[in-house]
Amino acid sequence: MSIALQQQKEMTSFNNEQVKLIKNYLCKGINDDELNLFSAVCKKTGLDPFMKQIYAVKRKDQMTIQTSIDGYRLIAERTGKYAPGRESTYQYDKDGRVLCATSYVKKQTADGTWHEVAASAYLEEYKPNYTSQFWDSKPHIMLAKCAESLALRKAFPNELSGLYSDDEMHQSSNSQQIETFISDDQNYELSTLLEHCSPEYQVKFNEWLMGKKINSLQLLPMSLFVSVKDGLIKKSQDYQNSIQTLEAANGTENA
Repeated sequence: MSIALQQQKEMTSFNNEQVKLIKNYLCKGINDDELNLFSAVCKKTGLDPFMKQIYAVKRKDQMTIQTSIDGYRLIAERTGKYAPGRESTYQYDKDGRVLCATSYVKKQTADGTWHEVAASAYLEEYKPNYTSQFWDSKPHIMLAKCAESLALRKAFPNELSGLYSDDEMHQSSNSQQIETFISDDQNYELSTLLEHCSPEYQVKFNEWLMGKKINSLQLLPMSLFVSVKDGLIKKSQDYQNSIQTLEAANGTENA
């Protein structure tokens, strides 16, 4: 048995310590039934949530399961009939703004022949309706990942049917116009800012979330994003300035 297949076989359930990590950090608010469902999907796909290959995202009272592009590639790789394709290509408007990305993967068919499989993703269909750090600063990368997800699912429908990448989920929210919580990009941005705040403020911030009955930063309403971000920027800058002042004072004393 190959190492990849052995790892897939071992991803059958979570031990007690892993359950605590999932419930307390990876997906706060998940119940036992949702955990069992998530475990079953991890078993079927052989993906590891602790390696950020697959996610359980709880929004309001509904859990959705999303995969990363690395998870998609890993599933395809395990078939033994996949190879990365050439670099993505792009279409632009007259002002030089990217409109569309086309990504490519290679698949080997039963007769041993390799074929190129391509798929395209259009910016207007996938870019979120809200401000997104990664989509605004790296539209080529984000769009190419969506196109690659489409190409992989086209090439390996049996293995990837019903699985959607985290980037594609933004498109689903766009079409339904029900996006009420911050995106994964925004969650990452706020989490990074929070890490640069003082430990005391981090405790206060989490208490503030709980006071508003928000059991995870990922469930922060979009309406609060700007004000929370501005507050975290100020608090993180204040804390970093205080550290620099303290270090300077200690250096003077040592001199």
